[in-house]
Formats: sequence, C-alpha cells, structure tokens
Amino acid sequence: MSENSNLKDAFTNAYELVKHNNLNEAIEQLTEILKHDSRNINALSLLVEIYIKQNNIDMTLTSIKNLLAIDSKNKRCLEQKVKIYKLLNNEIAYQDSLEILHKNYPTIESSRLLSNLLSSKGEDERSDDVIQSFFESNKSYSDLYKGIRHAKAGRVKLAEDAYKKVLKKDKNNVDALRLLGLLAFKTKNYDTAEKLYIRALTINPNFALAWDNLAKLYRIQNKLAKSIPAFKNLLKLDPNNFEALVSLGTIFTKLAKYQEGIDTYQEALLINPSNARVYLSMGHALKTLGDRSECEKSYKKAIKYFHLSGEAFWSLANLKTYKFSDLEISNMESSIQENMQSDELIQMHFALGKAYETNKDFNKSFENYKKGNWLQRKQVDYNSENHKKSIDELISFFSSNKELLQTKTGSSSADPIFILGLPRSGSTLIEQILSSHSLIEGTQELPNIMATSKKIRLIDDKKGYPNNLNDLSDSELLSFGEDYINDTKWTRSNKPFFIDKMPNNFVHIGLIKMILPNAKIIDARRNPMDTCFSCYKQYFAKGQHFTYDLDDIARYYKDYLRLMQFWNDLLPGSIYTINYEDVISNPEIEIPKLLDYCDVKFEKSCLEFYKSKRPVKTASSEQVRQPMYKTGLDYWNNYSDNLEILIKHFPEYEK
Repeated sequence: MSENSNLKDAFTNAYELVKHNNLNEAIEQLTEILKHDSRNINALSLLVEIYIKQNNIDMTLTSIKNLLAIDSKNKRCLEQKVKIYKLLNNEIAYQDSLEILHKNYPTIESSRLLSNLLSSKGEDERSDDVIQSFFESNKSYSDLYKGIRHAKAGRVKLAEDAYKKVLKKDKNNVDALRLLGLLAFKTKNYDTAEKLYIRALTINPNFALAWDNLAKLYRIQNKLAKSIPAFKNLLKLDPNNFEALVSLGTIFTKLAKYQEGIDTYQEALLINPSNARVYLSMGHALKTLGDRSECEKSYKKAIKYFHLSGEAFWSLANLKTYKFSDLEISNMESSIQENMQSDELIQMHFALGKAYETNKDFNKSFENYKKGNWLQRKQVDYNSENHKKSIDELISFFSSNKELLQTKTGSSSADPIFILGLPRSGSTLIEQILSSHSLIEGTQELPNIMATSKKIRLIDDKKGYPNNLNDLSDSELLSFGEDYINDTKWTRSNKPFFIDKMPNNFVHIGLIKMILPNAKIIDARRNPMDTCFSCYKQYFAKGQHFTYDLDDIARYYKDYLRLMQFWNDLLPGSIYTINYEDVISNPEIEIPKLLDYCDVKFEKSCLEFYKSKRPVKTASSEQVRQPMYKTGLDYWNNYSDNLEILIKHFPEYEK
C-alpha cells in the first residue's frame, strides 16, 4: 500500500475521531500525518477546526499561520483569523487581517466591516473609499457606485436617481437605503434621513454603519435622548468603537447624566489611553460633580498627552482656587513660544493671567489677560453699536405695544425661576442658594428661551423679532409657553420650581412675560467695575462675544442697565433685583427676602448652600462650594492702573 493511501486512511480516521468528539486522539493522528507531509492542507485545516472547538487560541493561530504559509489565500483561514483577532480585541491585527481578507475576497460584508472600523477611528475619507472601491469593482453594485460618484460631485438629483434605481430592483437593498439617507442628511432633510436609516435597520439590525449614521443624525438635531440607544446598538456590534464611546459620553454629560458620561469616557480610555481630548471632557464632568481631586488629575493627564493644550491649563485655572507651580508656569511660558493652534494659545494666555493673579503679580497677569482677549476679539463677530440698536428696537417695540404684556394668555405654569443679568455677577451664587431649598431645582443655563425667540424671528424673516410678537395668537403664546415647560423637563426631577440661569435672557423678559406670565424673574446684579473686569478675565467656551474688549463690556453693561430700567418701569414689582454685594455682606437679611419673592418658606439649608452636592456647570462651580467670602468685593482695585477704559465709563469709581 502506498504512502499516499496510508495518509488518506489516517486523515479519514482523524475525521471520524473528530465526529465522535475524540479531539485529542484526532490531534495525535493529524500530527503524525504532518510529520510525513508537512504541507498537507487537509490535515492543517482540520487541526484549525479542532483547536477552535477546544478554544485553544494560541494553537489555532499557529495552525492558521502554518496553513497560510502554504496557501496564502485560503479563504476559510483568512476569515477565521479576522474572527479570532476581533474576539481578542487586538485592533491592529484585526484591521490587518480584515484588510487582507477584503483584498483577496471582497464582499459587501467585508466592505462594511472595514469601512465601519475606519469610521470608528475617525478616518471617514478612507471609510468612504472602501465602500466606493467595492461598488466600483463589482458590476452588480454599479448603480450604487454611480450614485456615490454623483453625490461626491454634488449632483444630488442624479445620485438620488441612481439609488432609487437600485431600490426599484431590490426594495430591501440596505446599502441603497443608507446612501439615500446620507443624501437626505447632507441636504438637511432630517425626517427623510431618519425614516431611511430606520428602514435599513429594520431589514438588517446588524448594519453598524446605519446605526452610526442614525446616532449622528439624532445628535446633530440635539435629539440627545434618541441618540443614546442608537449609539448603544452600534457599540453592541462594535464595542471598541472609540468615536462612538466618546460621543456617547458627551451626550450623557449634556443630558446632566455626569457619572454615566464619566464611566463611558473611562471605557473609551481603555481603548485609547493617551487621548488628551477625552481626559479634558472627563475633567469637565468631574468638575461639575465637585470631584476636585479627580478633576485635577484628569486635566493634568490631558496636559501630559498634549503639552500645548491651552484648554487644559485654562481648565485648571478656571477652577479659580488652583495654584500653579513655578514649573507649570514655566511650561506655559515656554508653550506660547511654540507654534500653537489659535484657540489653545488664547486659553494659555488666560491661564497665565490667572496664574500670575494668584501670585499677586497683577501687571503680568493683566498683560496676559490683555493678549488673550485681543486674540479672541479678532476671532469673534461682535459690534457694540449693533447691540445698542437691538436694545433700542426692543424698548421702542414694547413701548408701543405695552398691551402685549397684559394679556396673560401664555402658560399658567409658575414653575420657572429665571436668574438673569450679566455673566460673573453672582448668578451662580444665587442659584446655589435657591437650589439648596427643598422645593427648588437647580438646572443649568438653558437655551430654550433664546431658541424660542429664533423660532418667532423665522415666522416672518422680513419683520423679524420682536415685531413678529405682534402677530402671535393666544393659542400660539400658550403653545410656546407649554413647549418651554415640556422641553425642559429632562433637566429636573419632581420639585415644584426650577431655575433657568441663562444670563442673556434679560433681553427676552418681554417674551418670557408673554408666554410664561407667572414665572419669577431675578436680576442678579454686581457693581460695574467688578462685573466688567470679571468678564474680561473669563474665557467663555462659547458665546458672550462682548467680553473680550473692555470698551465693549462697559457699553454692554450700560445697555443692560438701560433695558432693565425699562422692564422695571413697564412691569413694576415683577422683577426682583438682588445685589451681589448685599448678599455677601448681609446674607441673613437678603436670603430670606429672596425666598419670600419666590413664594417659598425660609430653610436653613439656603444659608448653608456650600454643603450642597448638586452638579454646577459654570465657572463659579468651585467658589459656590465654599462659604461666602468678601475678598471678591472691589477686587478690580488690584488692576486699577490698567482699567482706565472702564473708569472712563464709570467715573464714580475713579480714585
């Protein structure tokens, strides 16, 4: 009998042993075969299957390596290799093996897997190219490829026709549905995009790219609660999707689910432990929860992995009570000599301003604040004269339409308490005092009133806001008021009152009184010199464009005073004005008066507001977690030599 015949019989015997689950005996038989014929593909292939059954990963990979050394394009082995490295969470090996499989045996499924992997790493262009190349090389997908080419060239109608042609032949083609959804998304037809993504996912719930598209669609529309399950479904299919984890963490923090956000950021850092951006975001969430120690560690990790992170240094400075070491100041000074990105450089100057301020080197401090403000002022679009005109228009409109504020046809809800005024005027302190009461919920700076004013402006673009207020019916006023109450429910629990602390709402007091006539309004006020200079020292993550020039700030403050005087004359007794200096000097007198205005009984916890564990998002978060102090009163005097512009606007403060 020939050797080949003996080897064939031996393999048949090994195969039978496997069928009867005698795996170790089968391995012995196959090992003997390979001693005589080391290139026996059948024996090597069966060994791979046995080791997979035994969950022996190391021997499986060794056997696959041996087999591929003989047959480098063995499809079964290439597929198994991809699955194993996916199971092992070995991202580099997984991507390498997937790219080899796709190169040799391209399928729509391998295209999707590779495209999704690249997308999860932020390589969107390469991700699109993988799909496009597959469609281009596969005749059965030629119409999809045509559609992609048209879409990339901006030929929207032709792209749409190409995708619809595919769907006419196959109404369940998930790729055509997703691509048609992408087209709708890019043209801001969000409702259509949502329907198409959901239809594709109904057909194929394991279509990771479609979950990714749907999650991002919800996020861009600020439908954050809806985006959470979409991202979670994506992560079930692709648990190592770093970008999805970071996005989900950010959504949790935006929805005030700070601990869930922190937990998700930590998951992301297991995948990419040196990502400075994630440490920054996690630091912000930890700061909001008042975890000072972990917050500092997180910001310092961000600096460790990106030493030019002006944002991380400013975030430490923005804790207000952090003292930089000499080495940290030296590192910051060295950084500004490097080629820094503009926003990072601006924040580094603000951080240096605070560092020197803490060291009482007020001239160096002002020098850095001035540089940071000037660089930021050049980037923002703000005109103090235009702002003055907008205040004039408001005053003129409501002077001629006083009856609008007497209708009381909006929502009857008395739940909201608006705290407004200028930033850095003590509004966070007032919020912390009030939210320490058992009946009052502290939320955050809610954008809803400003969003409502924009909606009203768009009713008739030519007339604009506030003129369109004249045309609102009673039912529309009621609807806007009820929408505000319903749209802010996610921010609060079941307490009867809640706070909206958006300072810029002072320009919308007329609108507030029309849609929420029973709402309480508190004007948090501070002396102009401390207010204006405190704004000047503050780098705002967004908005507040008037704060980056001392003349702009002073003019804004004067316009605020002028408008508040108008509202108080028009709505006598409706607005409660509270002065920061009075609260600091006489809290036992001022706090009970404030609570009385809010129609709640005095509670001692309001005097001990600093013991509250509630999340605080604003720049004053650390300051309101300590008892009141008077060192902030007339603090501007430390910089008086550099504040001639403010003193000219407010000469009563001249020495």
